[in-house]
Amino acid sequence: MKRRLIHVSAAALLFLAGTLPATAGEKTSHAIALIGTPKYGEHFTHFDYTNPDAPKGGTYRRGMVGTFDNINDVAVKGRCAAGISFMYDTLMESSRDEPSTSYGLLAEALTVADDNAWAVFHLRHEATFHDGHPVTSEDVCFSFKAVTEQSPFYKNYFKGIDRVEALGPHTVKFHFNKEDRNRELPYVAGQLKVLPAHYWQHRDLSKSTLEPPLGSGPYRISAVEPGKRISYERVPGYWGKDLPVNKGRYNFDRMVFEYFKDRTVAFEAFKAGHYDLQGESAGKNWYRGYTGKNVETGWIKKEEIPHSMPTGMRGVIMNTQAPPLNDRNVRRALTRAFDFDWVNNKIYFDQLKRHTSYFSNSEFACSGLPRGQELNTLESIRGLVPPEIFTTPFALYKGDGSGMDRNRLRQAAAILAESGYAFKDGAMRDPHGKPLKLEILMGSKATQKRFLPFRQNLKRLGIELTLHLVDSTHYTQKVRNREYMMIFSRFRQSLSPGNEQRSMWHSETAGVKGSRNLCGIADPAVDALVEKVIAAPDRQALVARTRALDRLLLNGYYIIPDGYSDRFRIAYWDRFGRPSKLPTHGLSINAWWIDPAKDAAMPDCLISKTRR
Repeated sequence: MKRRLIHVSAAALLFLAGTLPATAGEKTSHAIALIGTPKYGEHFTHFDYTNPDAPKGGTYRRGMVGTFDNINDVAVKGRCAAGISFMYDTLMESSRDEPSTSYGLLAEALTVADDNAWAVFHLRHEATFHDGHPVTSEDVCFSFKAVTEQSPFYKNYFKGIDRVEALGPHTVKFHFNKEDRNRELPYVAGQLKVLPAHYWQHRDLSKSTLEPPLGSGPYRISAVEPGKRISYERVPGYWGKDLPVNKGRYNFDRMVFEYFKDRTVAFEAFKAGHYDLQGESAGKNWYRGYTGKNVETGWIKKEEIPHSMPTGMRGVIMNTQAPPLNDRNVRRALTRAFDFDWVNNKIYFDQLKRHTSYFSNSEFACSGLPRGQELNTLESIRGLVPPEIFTTPFALYKGDGSGMDRNRLRQAAAILAESGYAFKDGAMRDPHGKPLKLEILMGSKATQKRFLPFRQNLKRLGIELTLHLVDSTHYTQKVRNREYMMIFSRFRQSLSPGNEQRSMWHSETAGVKGSRNLCGIADPAVDALVEKVIAAPDRQALVARTRALDRLLLNGYYIIPDGYSDRFRIAYWDRFGRPSKLPTHGLSINAWWIDPAKDAAMPDCLISKTRR
């Protein structure tokens, strides 16, 4: 492979690894690491969590709940089908057993300026789209422009990139904003998926479509049944199949994603052999639902796999743009009234830990009182934050789990009284005498049962809570358009928080349809901390600044926290082989394969379904 020269100074904040002898001040790189040094050297052949000799073949089937009406994941409109990402390659590929490290995929190397003003990616000459057309710098420039114009998320995620310039057919330069030269921008740029400019030049990328698009990745769409099923086939001549980042991965000849409108129906379909793997979050299902011949004979296996992945925050998201949820005391009171301890015991079998951080299960979670760099960060915006942040550790109310905790409700009523609410004529009323009425929008019946005790608690307070169930398509539209008071959802977090925090919390995304700022947060203090996180000069500062952001979000009471698990709970039909070593940051199902001997032993009902 032709070597490219990488210029990087001692002051560079980004680590570029895999050095070979070069002229002074120049290095050759195959990897980018935001934390420490890359695990894999220049001549690595495959990731440790893959089997380079894994057999190819067979069909892997996944069950999805809901529906879809679009296979263009750049378009904001429509509900996109699962699996689209398998069609496209990115400039770099992330490792699943390292924190925030990526290796060359479309790009064989990159150059980073000593002041982090730009990064140049050198594309592999052998990279092609599925029609044989080479991947060029023109495609990279087109892709950046397309996703930032069409997607609110990518517009903010790539905000630190001013422009992308083609220096030659296989050399492309990313220019970074002078005000935003944070250390992760070259890493972020490497995550850009590359679209074929020649394919889209006569098509509207902003429109949803069911016409299979052209890609460059390991799979392409083979069949589409709108709203029901989408199938992919492995591309035999995939240009990147022998790259170290791909060796031992993408082993299934076909992947089928089948859609079910109800979780209960989907679960029964799994046990009957309609699809292969089920991730389980419902405690009742995990302990009582797996019954029947297919489980008893061992054809279906259950397994718990511990992980060290950040679990972010899951819970009832309150839209602060929808009165009365723009009142912090109302949000505080609702948080106090939610009896997580009962829900965890009765529904989750006490298997969840409650979220006490927006960065749960990671070093970024705040605790106790702020100190050191975190305290200094908060001091810089002291006049903009609640004073109790400096004096009182954040803590969620711990009840007795009985479902009849009167002290919980008394405290909630007292908090509402701080904003002038009072119980009168059978209802909790605001200072103008208007009854307090709320609504949770739901797209699945499965979420309904966890809110029944919450609704009962609010009824005791004189608050009317409506549980509004709509089909998955309407749910997606309403969430995208911010037509809700509350929803049940989650914010996922990475091992290295950065640019994506803008889309989640920054005021410039508060009213943007399709953004990830589901809470509608528009707070100058939050804005300031988001920018400090993005601009963190090193890991120590990143941890301190993220903890400060976490503390401010918690004290804003934007989400009523639910719970999380620090392990994967999966059930699967025992027809797979998998590497002896699993990655620390995910299951990496794309490194599994169909074991021919196990597959041959499966019951006839399953075999017939896998051949559809």
